[in-house]
Amino acid sequence: METKNNSAKQKKLVAFLREWGLIFAIIVITLVATIIRPAFLSGKNMLNILRAYSTIGIASIGMAYAVIAGGMDLSIGSTISLTAVITMLIINNATVATVAPASAALLALLVGILIGGAVGAINGTILALVNGRLAESFIITYAMQIVVGAIAQAVVRGNFQAAQYRSGLFKQFGMGFTPVLFMIVVAIVMQFVLAKTKFGRSIYFLGSNMRAAKMAGLKVKQVRFLAHLICGMCAGLAGVIVVSRVGSASVLQGQNYELDALVCVAIGGTSLDGGSGSIVRTVLGVMVIGFMMTALNILGVQSNAQLIVRGTVIVVAVALDVLNKSMKLREVAQ
Repeated sequence: METKNNSAKQKKLVAFLREWGLIFAIIVITLVATIIRPAFLSGKNMLNILRAYSTIGIASIGMAYAVIAGGMDLSIGSTISLTAVITMLIINNATVATVAPASAALLALLVGILIGGAVGAINGTILALVNGRLAESFIITYAMQIVVGAIAQAVVRGNFQAAQYRSGLFKQFGMGFTPVLFMIVVAIVMQFVLAKTKFGRSIYFLGSNMRAAKMAGLKVKQVRFLAHLICGMCAGLAGVIVVSRVGSASVLQGQNYELDALVCVAIGGTSLDGGSGSIVRTVLGVMVIGFMMTALNILGVQSNAQLIVRGTVIVVAVALDVLNKSMKLREVAQ
């Protein structure tokens, strides 16, 4: 009897943490940081956090699709770098008297998304051909990370690119609330697709059991291809926005974005084995990381200690996922 009671309490605790843990974490981080540094809760600081992490948010949304489908994409960092340098070349070449034309801004936005989509399409095609799952997606997208990074190096010969424009529509992409608006729109659309469409349900089915999905007649290769295509397009969009926000481009622009995206996806409760997760919770995971890292910076915590805190949060998120799976297996066994 005591064992059953303990199991029930454990189940309730895990369920509470998975349902409300992210919001609770955001509230706690905000309260602690505000008590120590009241300026943390200012509107200006909140906007700075959301703007700074909006590109990670967009990349994480794309990563969530790949992970829920039973894979991952380690090439998004290099994709962001390639998008960044090509976007800046387009804008600088079109700039007249320090003003970037609106047509060039829209062209750069379109080209950036298409570049990301092309990389995602290549990843998706290869994975579809080899019937790849998590292990294969790790190897293939890591190889693509190297290839795309080399292409970015070749395009600008490793040189740093500074913006030649001072105003125009492209500059607005990274200013004020615009980057956050991009993230919100992408999140709403992607959550709707995932939760309310046949394609979204197919992604969940594929990620939870590829063999069963095949037997049920699901077009596995097509779904996997589209999941990685979406992931690449999100990375391309993130690359355009980050260039606009920082006003420069380099081959290191997207460095570690793939790891940051995976962290946000994991903290958001998406199973790294695939088959479960949501875009809303992924965005909440981004906010947890954004608020936490900003709070640590404001509080003057050293970079080494920040990494320890960040790693601990990831371990806790993964541990909760493993605990939740083991509890479900026990329920099925009973």
